[in-house]
Amino acid sequence: MIPHSFYLFFLIIHLTAFALFTGTFFASIITGNQLWHYSQKDTAIMRAILITFDKYARVMGICLGLIVTMGILMMVNMHKVYGPQLWFRIKMGMVIAIIIFRILHARTFNQFKRRLNNEAMASFDDIKKRLSLFQTVQLVLIGGIIILSVCRFN
Repeated sequence: MIPHSFYLFFLIIHLTAFALFTGTFFASIITGNQLWHYSQKDTAIMRAILITFDKYARVMGICLGLIVTMGILMMVNMHKVYGPQLWFRIKMGMVIAIIIFRILHARTFNQFKRRLNNEAMASFDDIKKRLSLFQTVQLVLIGGIIILSVCRFN
């Protein structure tokens, strides 16, 4: 059994990674709105925004990896406490859904980059709608995770 101080260390890293993921997610939404604003107007600004957007995606991927890893390490110690509770199981499903939507978001964003290089036939509006849908669903899932973490029920 892992000592309780390790559990607290894993919890701090877990919560810090979640806070960083959430903040970076909101920053990517704002940057995405700027990207759509400049996508048809100024390609130099748009390419600079694309570089920032790619960096946000990388940071969010690292944070999701830390969240899952630290969550697993915490469950090694506390599986009998949290594992059987319904709110925790729902929360795990939401985390898996966020990971799936991040993968779908990355694929759609890669279509957008190919579209800029005239390699893909998808329209800007179609790509924008899909990315907005993925971001909205992820926003709802993040809110649900926060609510479930605060209002625990059995």
